[in-house]
Amino acid sequence: MPLHPDALPQWDAFVSEVLTKAEIAEGDQLGRVTVTSWKLTGDHAHMAWSYDGQPRAPEVLIRPRDDQDGAFLRTPRWNISYLGPGFDRITEALLREVAHRLELTCSLLDYSQELLLDKFFKRPDVSQLLEVTSGRKLYLRVTDYCDENCVFCNATEGNTNVISSKSQLRRILDQLPAGGLKQVIFSGGEPTLIRALPQMVGLAYERGAEDIIVQTNGVILAKPGVLERYLPYRDRLGIGFSLHAFETKASDLLTAAHDVPKIPLAQRYADGLALPDPERERPDSGRLSKKLQAIDAAVAMGFKVKITCVVMRPNLESVPDFARHCWERWGSRLDRLQFSYAMPRGNAMLNNQWAVSFSECKPYFLEAFEIGRETGMRVETSQSAAIAPCVIPEYLEHFDIYGDFGEGRVADPERVKPDHLCKDCAFDQICAGVWQRYLDVFGEQEIQAITDRPTIQMDIDDYYGGEVLDLVANVSAESD
Repeated sequence: MPLHPDALPQWDAFVSEVLTKAEIAEGDQLGRVTVTSWKLTGDHAHMAWSYDGQPRAPEVLIRPRDDQDGAFLRTPRWNISYLGPGFDRITEALLREVAHRLELTCSLLDYSQELLLDKFFKRPDVSQLLEVTSGRKLYLRVTDYCDENCVFCNATEGNTNVISSKSQLRRILDQLPAGGLKQVIFSGGEPTLIRALPQMVGLAYERGAEDIIVQTNGVILAKPGVLERYLPYRDRLGIGFSLHAFETKASDLLTAAHDVPKIPLAQRYADGLALPDPERERPDSGRLSKKLQAIDAAVAMGFKVKITCVVMRPNLESVPDFARHCWERWGSRLDRLQFSYAMPRGNAMLNNQWAVSFSECKPYFLEAFEIGRETGMRVETSQSAAIAPCVIPEYLEHFDIYGDFGEGRVADPERVKPDHLCKDCAFDQICAGVWQRYLDVFGEQEIQAITDRPTIQMDIDDYYGGEVLDLVANVSAESD
């Protein structure tokens, strides 16, 4: 299926300006070879083809020349490679003919490698993506209270870095060197419970933060006039909405919205309060409609919007339909859709009867990724809450890469990279590690070092390259 023209307008231009003139567009003949289709996936354009009317593998892959990227052959402007089994002399001849036609056409057009990359293949700058930025990052939990009690919430197992006052935030920001703050993330609990949150966002904005994120369930933002308070910061403010189902019953089950204890998250976990208690049920109808109303409004107002859907057994099979609903409702106005694997900590551990293995998740995640490829919608999984990359090696472009975990590093002490499973893996740099708790429950059979591919080497000036600022002391709330 071709990419949606509204999502990737440069693709139509690439077909008309390059592929058609090189006579390798869909339907063109190269001797006994017929070009059957093209698609753009990540950094590469893929060509499917047939020989004497019979479909053949492997696919032909092209991208502007990059000496760091593995390729079967290189021209001054192009990398030419292939994907899949079946390489033979016919494939080799086809690769060389495609390379010749592309190079000749672009030479006549006076298209340099740099122009091709910038005009047709350039991906969004990292500073334009939610929760991803280079340099100094400040992560703030502004409350340990939440108006939901999600069955997978990992924050319940300990939030020691809570701050909920403007004056405390101002003191922290004042300690930073001018121009040293790239990103501020406001989280919780539910950060919008703090009435001073818009002013806190304003403080980060005034200090020059290039990227400001508010992570929220969206319910309070649906109230009249609340979202409008953030409009002055819209050019640098992204809103990350948590949305886990489009059906009311499933949404209420996952968020336990009918039974929210009026105590901090950490105390809920300590008390084992992770499932609704019929004796304490307090119906709160309409929460899903409020979430959707808030997302609709944020998209309409031009905020950069990301939706995060955390996956456990109750919503696993609906993942592809969830992606379709997002595209149908918000289309290319949605910045990103992220499916996160439920981390085995906090409420997810208390509700481990709903835990799913990587292998169980894989077909549903991959179908959602394919929907993203077909429509042009950015569909991804988080590097820190993801299926291990070795389990889905063909879909690495769908990983939200925020950190460099090379040389065996892991994202936190709860994760591991055992030598007997992970040594010499080509994906080491982008793998945040596997939770030991996951291995304890599901075993090791899914995890294996990828050694038959080029080692991934990325320039990630972020998690380890820059300094990550976090509040590690428990700060008491102040009244302002």
